[in-house]
Amino acid sequence: MRKLLFRLSQSPLARGAARSLRLTKLGNAWLRRFPVVKHLPASGVIYRASRLESIPLAVEMFERNLYDASLLPQQFSTFADLGCNVGYFTCWLAHLAKGRPINGLMIDANPEAVAEAGWHARANGWSDVHALNGIVGEHSNAGYVDFYLYESNICSTSSIEQMQSLNLKGQWKKIQVPCLSLSSEWMRRFASERCNLLKIDIEGSELSFLETESAFLKQVDSILIEWHAWRVTLKEVQAFLQRHGFKLVKILDQSDQMGTAFFEA
Repeated sequence: MRKLLFRLSQSPLARGAARSLRLTKLGNAWLRRFPVVKHLPASGVIYRASRLESIPLAVEMFERNLYDASLLPQQFSTFADLGCNVGYFTCWLAHLAKGRPINGLMIDANPEAVAEAGWHARANGWSDVHALNGIVGEHSNAGYVDFYLYESNICSTSSIEQMQSLNLKGQWKKIQVPCLSLSSEWMRRFASERCNLLKIDIEGSELSFLETESAFLKQVDSILIEWHAWRVTLKEVQAFLQRHGFKLVKILDQSDQMGTAFFEA
């Protein structure tokens, strides 16, 4: 069964057939009860997949050097992961740290993803890695904003109009999530300690977050950011970060819709 699930998750044709035959729901139900649990070689970092879409995500993260490990600050120990999904980025960082303690925040608007991220922190004994449910870069007098969960947990957003223009065929679910201040959450747990790496993957809210949290950037050594062109361009991101003392080091990937880039102070 598990080998079949791996094959289904990595085949576009099989994924299409699975959706029409409701096999995706069956596969996810199976994985919720019997998640695939693995250890990364050498480091022993534990990770698991409890949904089908997490399997190819794990392959990208752990087998294909998705973010180019050579760019990371030397001897990094602190991080903030915005749009953490199920916590694989933190697993990757811990693997690269080779036993060196890491401390940081994992934040996501999807409560199910945050629960998985929290599981990874507990399973690996990362006592000072905290998984938080909420959204950064958005404002509301009520303290909550609407957020739209896609049936796949790798494609949710606070701006449904732009995502719908991509003609995704799956279902959306509206929820409300709390607005979080990264600087406040960081201060509460780490005070004035520097953030060696800030990862930003928040589906189009990148510039809004940067403008809101510009003061926090003074504590940041490097930034890994995924921009989403339907709301913000690389040129806009680069111009903002340059004004705050960051230089573009490398564009990791780029398309008409989005891209990923690495900046350092």
